[in-house]
Order: sequence, then C-alpha cells, then structure tokens
Amino acid sequence: MWQKIVDIINEGKRFIITTHLFSEGDAIGSELALHRFLCGLNKDAVIVNNEALPAVYRCFDTDRDVKFLRNKDVNINLNDFDAIFIVDVADWSQLGDFADMIKASSITKVCIDHHASNPGYADINFIDKDASSAGELIFDLITFMNGEITLEIATPLYLSIATDTGWFKFSNTSATALKACSDLIRVGVKSEMIYEQLYQTKHASYLKLLNLALGILRPECDGKAVWTKLTKEMIKSSGVPFVDTDVIIDLVRAVKEVEVVIVFREIGDRKTKVSFRSKHTVDVAKLASDFGGGGHVRAAGASINEPIDTAIGNVISGVREYFEGNEVCVSVAASLA
Repeated sequence: MWQKIVDIINEGKRFIITTHLFSEGDAIGSELALHRFLCGLNKDAVIVNNEALPAVYRCFDTDRDVKFLRNKDVNINLNDFDAIFIVDVADWSQLGDFADMIKASSITKVCIDHHASNPGYADINFIDKDASSAGELIFDLITFMNGEITLEIATPLYLSIATDTGWFKFSNTSATALKACSDLIRVGVKSEMIYEQLYQTKHASYLKLLNLALGILRPECDGKAVWTKLTKEMIKSSGVPFVDTDVIIDLVRAVKEVEVVIVFREIGDRKTKVSFRSKHTVDVAKLASDFGGGGHVRAAGASINEPIDTAIGNVISGVREYFEGNEVCVSVAASLA
C-alpha cells in the first residue's frame, strides 16, 4: 500500500501536511518528520494546522515550519498543491474548520493513521491499527523509500512514538515500536532530553491546576469510573500556559479500583473537549464515538458542541448506560510470565 503514496511523492512537487485539533506529540512529531523528509527530497512542503502549535512543542519546531491556518500571513490555496497528507487523524471532524476547505478542494487527500475507528475517508488511506503511532508509520514510509533518517527527522519521530505509547508503558508498545526507537537513538536522539522538555519543565502554577481538578473528582458506577473538569476560569486562575490532561488522567488511573477516567475541558461557551482513558475492560473508543469522537480502545476523545456542564451530563449518562449493559470488572494486572 505504501507504493501508492510513494508514487504521489515521487511524481508531485508541492505538498501540504496537517493534523488534528488539540495536537499532541504524535501528531506534531509525525508532521514535522514527514515535512523534513519531503524537503530533503527537494519537495516544496508546508505544514498548516487549524490551531497554533502548543508552547510545550515549539522547541521541536526550530525553524517555525508549523503554520496557523488563521494567521493573517498564511494564505493557502489547496489547489496549488499536488496532495495533502493528513496524519494521525481518524475522522474529518478532528480537523475543525480546515476540514471543509480540504473536502471542497480538488487536491489529492492522503491519510496516514493508526486509529481503528478510521473509516478511510481520504482518497488514499494507509491505516494500520496495529501501529503504535502515526510516527511509527512515517518511520516505516521513510524506510520503505530507502530514505535517510537524519537526526532532524529522528527526533520528532521519537517524540511521536514515545508519547503515544505513554513512554513505552501502554499496551501499544510493540517490538516494532521499540525497534524503531532503537534505530532512532542510534541516529543520535537524546531520549532523556525529550522527556525532560515534555514532563519536567512545567510551571509551578500547574500544581495549582492539578489541585483544582483533583479536588472536584467525581466517582461514578461504584467508583469504577471517575471524572473531573477543567473550566476556562480554572485554567485562567491557575495561570497554566499549556494544559496537559494526561498528567491528571495518569494520576487518577493509577488508583486500583478505577477502570475509566474522563476529563472534560471547557474550550468555549459551547465547546467541550472530552478525554477518555481505560485500563483493561472498557472500550472508550465506543464511548467517544457515541459523541462524535473516536480513537483507540483504551484512549479516545471527542469534541462536543455543548456547554461543559451539559456535555458532562450527557457523557456521564452514556457511561452509566455502558456500565449497565456491559460486564465491567475492576482491572487485575495480567501475569508477567
């Protein structure tokens, strides 16, 4: 299947790359690596996202290659490009306003993704649900083309794989993913420096936000599901420049009795981002899909066009129905043997 994409790359001259809303390590790392690879082939490539690059990831974009769609200096005519690469995106809805522009254009649409919920919405789709990350797929594409993986390409690829495997602790940590990271480290990637930048450079104000979020935790379904919320006022009062909900999720998911963690984040008066995580027994991709979202069995999300309290009521009602209709057991660690 890679051959179709290889032909597009070889035959084309100008490419655009984009990824989903609320972009994180895999999304950003994948598009940066693909951009640098295409530029190394003397192609004209540009990254355009629906949202500005989160501050925590700016150090990985040293040349400021990631453009913001709404920036007055960004004037994109998609029909001037040979193809658009949509990476780590399971559904059109995850592209925000950019989706309508892309669908309305005649540009060739190429999707490279690893989400099982992806229906194959593009002209050409490379979807591998067994891949740990979109970054692993970009690594595979470059390898398939016998391309050189320079340190400038290796660093964002490592960022992609490491973050989407939870720094190699999630169930998607495969031998293939570890082998790819081994090769990237051989190129010169400094794993400890990437980890420090992401997780050990937070402002002290983040502790205040954690305190606020953990202070209003609410249990559901006999404590097997737990949720909290982050309102705009909570985020503003804490002074946090970048909200990493995974930190909250990981803290709560560490509780033995908890199977599902849900974090609601207020984006606007009628816009709520919902993050779902589970351990072993609950398919949160199914829960997310009921609200227009998607993702993986153990990690999924949705964007709901409702005020945060309305979204909470609807989602928690859906969670209760799921628990009532499915056998949900408190997780028991599998044998290490």
